[in-house]
Amino acid sequence: MRLAVLIIGLCLTGILGIQSLAIVAGGNLAGKEAMAQGGAAGLLMAFMFVLGSAFVMNYPRASGIIFSLAAVIGFLTASSSGFKDLQIWGIVSLGLAIMSDFGRKQLIKMRTVTTSEVRK
Repeated sequence: MRLAVLIIGLCLTGILGIQSLAIVAGGNLAGKEAMAQGGAAGLLMAFMFVLGSAFVMNYPRASGIIFSLAAVIGFLTASSSGFKDLQIWGIVSLGLAIMSDFGRKQLIKMRTVTTSEVRK
């Protein structure tokens, strides 16, 4: 599960980053400040996707927290800016946070099995 979060998170980072850059550029060219700010929040979410993906293999709890914070940023910014796709990215981020939690449980189970084998 952790490997899936890593791959999905990094792939979606590229899509979110390109979309956010386009929104920032379009908002600045059109003079729409709220749209440009929404794009900047999207870039912050893309950075958080990279961080969450980086931590998921060894620290899945930290990864889940980072993805959850990215979801909060997405939901709050989508409601106040013209970049409504951040709501979708927030849902995706919540999904990755849930998958990170499953990965955390899997890692705990794996460490418990390894520890019990060492004690034998």
